[in-house]
Amino acid sequence: MDIITSRNNPLVVETAKLKDKKHREENKSFLFEGIKLTREAISSGVEIERIFLTEKCSEKHPDIAALKNSVLVSDSVCQKLSENSAPEGIICRAKYLDNLHKRYDNADSIDFSKACLILSSIQDPGNMGTIARTSAAFGKMTLIISSDSADIYNQKTIRASMGAMFRISTYRTDDLCKTIEDIRKKGFPVYATALTKNAVPIQKTEKIKNCCFVMGNEGHGLDSKVIQSCSGTTIIPMEAGAESLNVSSAASVILWETYR
Repeated sequence: MDIITSRNNPLVVETAKLKDKKHREENKSFLFEGIKLTREAISSGVEIERIFLTEKCSEKHPDIAALKNSVLVSDSVCQKLSENSAPEGIICRAKYLDNLHKRYDNADSIDFSKACLILSSIQDPGNMGTIARTSAAFGKMTLIISSDSADIYNQKTIRASMGAMFRISTYRTDDLCKTIEDIRKKGFPVYATALTKNAVPIQKTEKIKNCCFVMGNEGHGLDSKVIQSCSGTTIIPMEAGAESLNVSSAASVILWETYR
């Protein structure tokens, strides 16, 4: 197998552009790296366009190197494609999972037995990926996401999800308040996670297994309009004086409560 050594190779230059969200959306393609995510993607049926491997990595994983879409690259080229300072030596370019990740149209298309969390303005890709990973761990395979939240195809999101983004469904909505109203009309209570006068402790939320919970922005929480569109508010009880939980940690507690 020939090896690509030039960082100016057209395929390398074109692929490196996918680090930018604009180019990802134009090409409907995204990047991820690492042997674990590669194997997760293959087993999940992700359409992988190219697998770039260094010679050292190809020797470690000959089965991956033997795939028809695998390409050998030099360490220098691998570094150009990678977002890590010390890349593992394997980087994949894959097509968007349009069958899983969709624009929200109406609540009729969503299986709410597999939904729990509604994410409002989550900015950190790491938080987004961690929430997806935890959601999948507790059997909730659907996330509803506001359009101003972190990109699910950001490499940090994919890495933090540990492959969960290859399996769960997401619905991205431009009007979160209307989406919440639609969900409530379907008979599913929606609770904002916010400290208000009438906030109910999470373990006392009515019919918790059938509820959806809205998680807010890392720094500013939830917008008042979003809170008002919900059935009520809920909190996670904590020790007096304790700092509020990171949004992904709070999501883990809520998901566990619904699971148990």
